[in-house]
Amino acid sequence: MNAVQLPVLNPPLKGFLRWAYTLSITSVHEETIPWYYSNFIQLSCTTKFMEDGRQYFIDFFRGKPNELNFNNPFLLTCSVNYTILDNLALDDWPKFFADQIRSGYYCIVFVDEAKLSPAASYQKEPFPHHLFLYGFDWEENMFDASMFDHTGVYRNVKIPFQEFQDAAGSMRKLLKEKLTSDHHTYFYKYAPHSAYPFDKTAAIDQLLDYVNGETHLNRINYNPDEEAFGIKVYDYLQMYFDAVEQNDSRLGDRNDARHLHVLWEHKKMMSERIGYLVEEGIISYDEELVEGYKDITKRAMKLRDQYIRHVIREDKEVFKRLRLRFDQFREEEPVLLLKLIKLLEVPSKSNKTYVESR
Repeated sequence: MNAVQLPVLNPPLKGFLRWAYTLSITSVHEETIPWYYSNFIQLSCTTKFMEDGRQYFIDFFRGKPNELNFNNPFLLTCSVNYTILDNLALDDWPKFFADQIRSGYYCIVFVDEAKLSPAASYQKEPFPHHLFLYGFDWEENMFDASMFDHTGVYRNVKIPFQEFQDAAGSMRKLLKEKLTSDHHTYFYKYAPHSAYPFDKTAAIDQLLDYVNGETHLNRINYNPDEEAFGIKVYDYLQMYFDAVEQNDSRLGDRNDARHLHVLWEHKKMMSERIGYLVEEGIISYDEELVEGYKDITKRAMKLRDQYIRHVIREDKEVFKRLRLRFDQFREEEPVLLLKLIKLLEVPSKSNKTYVESR
C-alpha cells in the first residue's frame, strides 16, 4: 500500500492536544460514546503560579498519569524516547513511521515544530511539541497529520517527509544540548473494548468532587496539593485575570485566551452530556437543568470571544465582565449539578455529601 489513512474525526475537545489527539481516534467509534460522557466532568488548575512563576493552566482532569500514557481504555499504547530512536537513522524515519501507520498505529511524535511549514512557530525559535500522524502517501512523500496551524486552528495538514526529518533532527540536537526534555513518542492502536455502558457511579463521583472542589481520582498515586479542582477553579481564574489586568510582574503568560476556551469547552461538554443522558433515557428531562447549562455555555463562549477581541484591541471593560461571569457560574453550577446528581440517583454506598466550597 503506497497510501494509508487511518480513520479520524474532528475531536470534540481541543483545548489541549492530549485530548484532541486521543479523542480524534476514539470518537470514530460509536461504542466509545458512553465512556466519553462518563468522563470529562472534572476541572483542575494550578494554584502556585503567582509564587514560583510557573505558567497558569486550567484543564479537564481525569486523574494521573499523563493522558497520553496508558490512560485510555480503548487505546493500546506504547511509547519510546529519543535514546531508543537515536538508533534509527534520520533517513529511515519516514519509512519507520509509515510502517507503524500501515500496521494500524497512530503516531504521536515529539519533534521541533519550528521545522514544520504549517506551524505557527515555523522558522522561528525551537518549539518542541507532539505531532499527530494518521496517514501517509509514499508517492507524494507526505504524512497526513493533525495540529494547530499558523492561524491557531486545529486541522488536518500535509507534512513533507523532509520537513518531518528536519523536525526530528532538530529535536535530537535540542536534546543533546540539553535545551529541552524528552516527552516521548507514542503509538496508539484502537483496541475494541468490552461493552462500556454509561457509568453512573463514576459520573456521580466526579460531579460530587466538582461541587465540593476536591478530587478522589487516583489519590493513591498522586498528591494534588498544588492544584485546585471543580468549583474552586473560579477563584484562581479570577486571580489570574486580576494579575493580567494589573500587569503583575510575577505572571508568566499574560494574554492566554486558552483558559477561557477550556472553560467554554467544559460547559459545552456538560450541556452535551445532559442532552445525551436525556436522549438515552438515563435521566428524565428537566427544563431548568437543560436550559440552565445551555445558557451557561452561551455565556462562556461569549466571554471567550470577548477576551479574544480584547487581546487584539484592548478593552479594559472585559475584566469586569470576567468577574461577573465567574461569580455567576460559581453560584449557578452547584445548583444545576446537584439536580443532575439527584436525577442520576446517588447510590446508597456513596458517602459523599455536598459541602459549601466558598
